[in-house]
Amino acid sequence: MKLYEFFVGFRYLKSKKSRVFISFNTFLSVLIVFIGVFVLIVVVSVMNGFQSQIRDKILDVDSHITVSSIYGETRGKAIKNYSKLVDKLKNVPGVTSVTPFIQGQGLFRHQTYIKPVMIRGMGTKKNRPLQVLKFITEGRQDYAIKKGVYLGAEMATSYGIKLGQKIELIVPKGKLTATTGVNPGLGKYRVLGFFKTGYYDFDTQLVLMSLRDSQRLYSLGKVVWGLGLKIDDIFKMDQMSREIQELIGFEYLTMTAEEKNQNLFYALKLEKLIMTIILFLIIVSAGFTIMGTLVMVVMEKRKAIGVLKTMGAKPTSIMLIFILEGFLIGLVGTFLGVILGLAAALNLEAIIYWIEGALNASLSYIYHLFDLGFFYKISLVPKNIYYIDSIPTEVSPEFVVFIAICSLFLSTVAAVFPSWQASKQNPVETIRYE
Repeated sequence: MKLYEFFVGFRYLKSKKSRVFISFNTFLSVLIVFIGVFVLIVVVSVMNGFQSQIRDKILDVDSHITVSSIYGETRGKAIKNYSKLVDKLKNVPGVTSVTPFIQGQGLFRHQTYIKPVMIRGMGTKKNRPLQVLKFITEGRQDYAIKKGVYLGAEMATSYGIKLGQKIELIVPKGKLTATTGVNPGLGKYRVLGFFKTGYYDFDTQLVLMSLRDSQRLYSLGKVVWGLGLKIDDIFKMDQMSREIQELIGFEYLTMTAEEKNQNLFYALKLEKLIMTIILFLIIVSAGFTIMGTLVMVVMEKRKAIGVLKTMGAKPTSIMLIFILEGFLIGLVGTFLGVILGLAAALNLEAIIYWIEGALNASLSYIYHLFDLGFFYKISLVPKNIYYIDSIPTEVSPEFVVFIAICSLFLSTVAAVFPSWQASKQNPVETIRYE
């Protein structure tokens, strides 16, 4: 490539004062490329962080791998003589802990409130699970020591439950019969403490108690419904699950956390894919804007193109001049989009909180000024909708590079047609009529 082609292409990005519209279109093309790259990086980073944080929250509270029985008497999940199986699984390389548990649906009642909840019983006086203790904010010392339950902090706040108050839990127990159905079990429990996982569904629907208390509530005796395994490498869950399945035999069923929540993870992946495709169309639209801009530049520079050709410029050189224009537009827009997109993605939580503060302060002042009544603060990321109580971001360097390359490629390809049109112009005809 000769230097004059680069400088001419760069100069053609500007226009004469009499044709400012073309300069505006050049600016608009850069802006659309910038917006496409910027928004795509920020949104996909949030989607990555959102998916990772939900997975981490589930894996923190739930087991990495669950072992249950397929021949049990109680809902097909009871495991008798589970202590032998626990000892066997503890010796498997890569398994860090094995916790017997009971988990089932029930009804929570407090005063006039009735709510469906998930009840999970796990832990004994001698073996208190760390994955539970680390989330307990009050009353940690009493877990599995005293009789009682632990509620999510969000749930306690919603129903005005204080430490030490009593609640009722209603669960189905006994065998299903055609005449009487399933007899309900009822238990009254003192609230010993609260926990906070940061995952909205757990903090509003989960009730924790000791394994012994849950066995009594469901009238099960000394059986459990499953064993929860924690492993040292969560990226080997599938492999470990298969190995454990072969070890313990097919009278038991192993299931990973992702398999148990496959609908949620599938929905997150699908949402991320659709959002990426929709936002990628912004960059595609920038390509059409670049194409339109360069068509107008070619029309404006007809005389200059004719002069260059009469001076010996080859058609390939003329094409290269205008292709370089498209490339430069894409380069500037992509560079700004990547830099500002990364900056926004890495500081998004602080930016959102600042916008929330400014918005709430402005609206509160307007409500007070015009006496519009009580003002409720606006939350841009309500946790009851988005499951989590923070705004996570996770930047993927590979994806950022991929987006930058695609943006430059589309910007350059968009300039091919106008460049080819310019290279085909007849210099004699052009100079004669210009």
